[in-house]
Amino acid sequence: MKVKTLLFSALIATLISSCSGTYKAYYQTLQIAFAEQVDAQKTLDEVQQSEVDIISVKRGDRAAAIMALAYIENGQHKWVSTDNAMLIMHKGRLIRTIGFSDNLLYLSNIENDPLKLLADDSQSSQLPDSWLRIADRTGDEYGYPIKSIFSQAKQDTLQALNLNLDTMYYVETVYYDAPSDYVRLVSSWENHFWFTKNGGLIKSIQKISPVSESLKITYLSRIARLNQ
Repeated sequence: MKVKTLLFSALIATLISSCSGTYKAYYQTLQIAFAEQVDAQKTLDEVQQSEVDIISVKRGDRAAAIMALAYIENGQHKWVSTDNAMLIMHKGRLIRTIGFSDNLLYLSNIENDPLKLLADDSQSSQLPDSWLRIADRTGDEYGYPIKSIFSQAKQDTLQALNLNLDTMYYVETVYYDAPSDYVRLVSSWENHFWFTKNGGLIKSIQKISPVSESLKITYLSRIARLNQ
């Protein structure tokens, strides 16, 4: 195992052991995350047999990879990959990334994220007109204001693990109008979210900036549990 991988494993172990009030995943999390080869395709049975939650993540045009849930802390789900990347999510929202060439370092006002309302269809009609937050990114991109507007729900059929899933589909239009240190040809983009009728987020496509690669995230374990 490479020194880089060993150091990252030690960091994760330290974080897990030092967290109080944390729902910790099984030790198999690290075995999945740091296996020499990770199969990007999982069958329904394989996902159901997994002792930890897993997701499929496709970054841009790259091949999809499997990430495992390392632990949950303060409502944040922290997922690790075989190449030492980490995604940190709150209520399905990417709030921090580690190990990418372009990382999200901080996101403000997550307690007012409308995604929490979208998880409860009975409250989706109470969506605010817009959601404002501040984002910090690598490359001296600090303190940039971002505004989001959500579409009304549409019914959509999602296919995953050879299952056809009835979902409620939302589009988030994101505006990144702040001045930049470089020429910005694109100042807006879209994020996409698919919820089950019971309010569980099972897929999203998110970007952290207009120039970032998209991250297509499919919640394999959540989908597998729908078929149990």
